[in-house]
Amino acid sequence: MQRLLRLLIVTLVIGCLTLFSGAVAQEENATNMTNETAGSQTADGVPLEIVQYAADWPLPNRDYENTRATTDVSISKENVNDLAIAWTFDINATGTFGGASSNPIIMGDTVYFQDLHANTYALNLADGSVTWEKIYNNTTVTGPNGPAVGWGKVFVTNDPFSIAALNASSGEELWVMQLINTTPLAGEIIGEGIDIQPTVYNNLVFTSTVPGRGDVFYRGGAVGILYALDQETGEVVWNFSTVDDPASIWGNPEVNSGGGAWYTPAVDTGTGITYWSIANPAPFAGTPEFPNGASRPGPNLYTNTLMALDHATGDMVWFTQVLPHDLFDHDLQMPPILADANISGEDQKIVISGGKMGRVYAFNRDTGAILWVSVVGRHENDHLAALPPGNTTVYPGALGGVETPMAYANGTVYVPYVDLYTNWTPESSLSIGVEGAPQAEIQPVPEGTGGLVAIEANSGKVLWDRKLDSINVGGATVVNDLVFTGTFNGTIYAFDAVTGEEVWNFTAPAGINAWPAVAGDTIVWPCGVGEMAQVIALRPGGMANVTPTPTVNVTPAAPVNMTPTPTVNVTPAAPVNMTPMPTMNVTPTPTVNVTPTVNVTPALTVNVTQTPTENVTPTTPEAEMMVNISADNLAFDTETITVPAGANVTMVFDNQDGGIPHNVAIYDSPLRSEEIFVGEVITGPAQITYNFTAPSEPGTYYFQCDVHPSMNGDFIVE
Repeated sequence: MQRLLRLLIVTLVIGCLTLFSGAVAQEENATNMTNETAGSQTADGVPLEIVQYAADWPLPNRDYENTRATTDVSISKENVNDLAIAWTFDINATGTFGGASSNPIIMGDTVYFQDLHANTYALNLADGSVTWEKIYNNTTVTGPNGPAVGWGKVFVTNDPFSIAALNASSGEELWVMQLINTTPLAGEIIGEGIDIQPTVYNNLVFTSTVPGRGDVFYRGGAVGILYALDQETGEVVWNFSTVDDPASIWGNPEVNSGGGAWYTPAVDTGTGITYWSIANPAPFAGTPEFPNGASRPGPNLYTNTLMALDHATGDMVWFTQVLPHDLFDHDLQMPPILADANISGEDQKIVISGGKMGRVYAFNRDTGAILWVSVVGRHENDHLAALPPGNTTVYPGALGGVETPMAYANGTVYVPYVDLYTNWTPESSLSIGVEGAPQAEIQPVPEGTGGLVAIEANSGKVLWDRKLDSINVGGATVVNDLVFTGTFNGTIYAFDAVTGEEVWNFTAPAGINAWPAVAGDTIVWPCGVGEMAQVIALRPGGMANVTPTPTVNVTPAAPVNMTPTPTVNVTPAAPVNMTPMPTMNVTPTPTVNVTPTVNVTPALTVNVTQTPTENVTPTTPEAEMMVNISADNLAFDTETITVPAGANVTMVFDNQDGGIPHNVAIYDSPLRSEEIFVGEVITGPAQITYNFTAPSEPGTYYFQCDVHPSMNGDFIVE
């Protein structure tokens, strides 16, 4: 059940690392590339259109270093207060994470955007009009997906199992490569999915699977695999298993799973080395049979690891695991950032990463040695090597920590973070693929908060920390002397990059779980959560007649575990000498004694239509009771269901969430120690009728959606 979590979203003159020499002005349309540009690259492997449009936003995080920073635009503190909506483009996709969870690509006057149904569009940067579209309408893509552009092609995930190449000028599909076998042999489990925005370099497309897809996560036997594909044909050039023993998966392939990459790797074009942040192991925290991860003893390599691979061969150069035997879904998943720093008086090339454990790490780029660690956000009980009996509240929770991409400019790292807790027991799990495990309880997302932190790259010292009243899943983006971010409740902020002073804020037409691309005088930002989901273009002056509509708090689904399907011909990882992690300049991780709190159950408002057949208040076991309940926008329409003791209940469940699985299950309490009734999971839009007998003992029980436990309420027996 784990991956429904994934919620996704500068006074300095930015010393952007200039990967591309000879950058050309942006007047030409990216959809009108010459034949030479469309099929060629520079001597060091960079596609020519990425060089041509280097001043725009030609890569997922703008450049190969993943800095998410630009000084090539006209937006700054001088005119940020003039930003207004210039155009909008409706997002029709809906899902667990809304309609969008990554940024577009901008090349010249073309914006390439992909939504969370895998639909891909080429939009005109000037007015948002559609140049072409490729409609896939696949509702099982989870994201963060998105396009990559090179050699005249747009590369996208077209379903959870495949990568497609589209003609950049027309959208015509040129090839599709299925990486995951969707017709398994006897005993084989389909458990992987592709949930990453790819990148391109030296005639290769880099992508990854993770242990799950839109409806199932972390089923036993699922491992994440890194891939390099031939950009011309889609053929696999190399693959690399992020689990060190993909056959046995740490000794129990029927239960264990893990690894994979959620975000775009960094590429050092000078050395040809790629840097990948690798995700967590599962199950987490454990299962009734294997509490505290006992099914996977040891460090669970290569999860929660920063990994350096040769781009051409996939051979490992080094790896450093930052969190062995993770119990809490504390991925190291952020896009690595390449930078230069002076640490303890020594100039070093470094790589920076972070993740859901709420920590940011600086590594030596050549050896993988940890140079410093910086803690962000709230931390309670996350240092535990094993959970005690009963409930323990842990910050960051499974949806907390650093969830969306960081940015870097002028020696400073900008880190968005989320403060949300999870209540764990040693046996609880957030893995849909783990049958019979009680589900951990996640704090309702509207109750969460977040912030944006600035960290000095030379030391790991926190320079400033700005608290926000909603979870920050809008990434960080540096634009000249400003740093932008956005929150789940739909507020976009601009802060002074040096002081952290809030300079500007803006209410978007929808909630935000994505991050922007910036080019020229325009910020293009997908705002995909809620009924008014749109891609918006912000520009000084904007259009006076466009008034954004504020959105209400949207309750997202709790994390859900996806079950990926292993692919064929997985090259096992070669033995590697693990680089020791020195303690020089390491910021100690504070530990806080916290009294575990009981799980906070989100209150949902729902209208329950009770249609008694005979007696309105039956009191005998023969009494009949009908209940109507619906799910829409990841919420039930009632917070309370009331039935007579011992009644025969007929429940009509209407799942109105298109492409999203839900059910209704009834338990003795929020701890779910005893099942009363568990309804079949259906994927909406769909309707099902459940029949069960209410408990004979009056009292307050508990109901929830097992796929999204944040959808819950009181089941009252009178």
